[in-house]
Amino acid sequence: MTDAPTPTPPQGDAEPLPQPVMSAKLQIAPRYLLILLLPVAVLTASEYLLGTFGDTSLLLPGVELAPMAPLIELNGRYKFLAALFLFVAVTITLIAMFSFELYARHTKRSICFTLVGIVGVILVSLSFSTFEPDWMPASFESQSLLGEDLFHTALGIGNLPGCLPGGALEAACDGMGAFFAMKYLLDHVNILTSLAAAAIIAGMVLSLAQPVGLDRRSKSALISEAMTLQNAQESTQRYLYCAGVLLTTGMVLMLSWMKWPGPMIADPDLRHAHDQVVSSLSMFRGVTYTVLILSFYMPVSLILKVRIERFKQASASVGETTLGRRLEGFDIRRIASMDAFKSMIAIASPILASAIGSFVDLSVFQ
Repeated sequence: MTDAPTPTPPQGDAEPLPQPVMSAKLQIAPRYLLILLLPVAVLTASEYLLGTFGDTSLLLPGVELAPMAPLIELNGRYKFLAALFLFVAVTITLIAMFSFELYARHTKRSICFTLVGIVGVILVSLSFSTFEPDWMPASFESQSLLGEDLFHTALGIGNLPGCLPGGALEAACDGMGAFFAMKYLLDHVNILTSLAAAAIIAGMVLSLAQPVGLDRRSKSALISEAMTLQNAQESTQRYLYCAGVLLTTGMVLMLSWMKWPGPMIADPDLRHAHDQVVSSLSMFRGVTYTVLILSFYMPVSLILKVRIERFKQASASVGETTLGRRLEGFDIRRIASMDAFKSMIAIASPILASAIGSFVDLSVFQ
């Protein structure tokens, strides 16, 4: 009795690419790091619009608080802390993931270039949220856009153990109650936010890095380049999803922060008007974050698409057409595919989060 013959592996798009013969660390061309300037430009334009055409000195004097304001404030504070805790966990996870990939897969030269770009993005980002230099036309913090006196009045009644005599924060609280807690925590979290955002943007750009000293004249080099391009495709999708997760959880934190004092307003008309302004501002932030994602995802995807087409032509010229079958890149004709749908959801996730927060009571965080 003879053994049955081993079936032939299936051919076509499902066939896995051969393993690369050579392995080298990746090097990013410095010119591609200029893509980092695009999200910086989007952020600058967004904050300029708010500072020039928004009302950054809104005053709501004499706001009367609801009878149960201390309990309502405490309810909002715990939801804010829950959203903050989730957001910090997400940022630390994303920063750790990017750091591991950067040091494991890239040359020292590539790492140095990338770190310089990240520092630049962080400095610009923090200038709008923490540093607030003199050249800025106004404060862009959400409490300034929603009535800082309202936040002082509503959150100032909150009791913080750290602010009590002998507490760790006694000297810094200055009688501001829970308003101090919000400012204190957000100013520190903004550093993590800027670092995580810069890491994701840099991670997307690093998808364009290539092996050092790749010789495209041999079949083994073509196999290595095919694997590099496939990994680049997977990397762009991974960082796109990461950007969606980061900015969506950021929107949840922002909504929990902006909606915190609203339920404490005794006047129902004023409370409703305040809630509507919160919804409008959150929509503006959601649109900004979506445009931010597009600003670094689309250039990388289009450059990668051009590379893939060139690779297909090069591999076809030497009779290795199968190497490019699974390398598609960005293609408008694939807009109805599930991969394209997931990408669109990731890109639009900040808008979706702001819309849901505007029209639906997210009872977990609001």
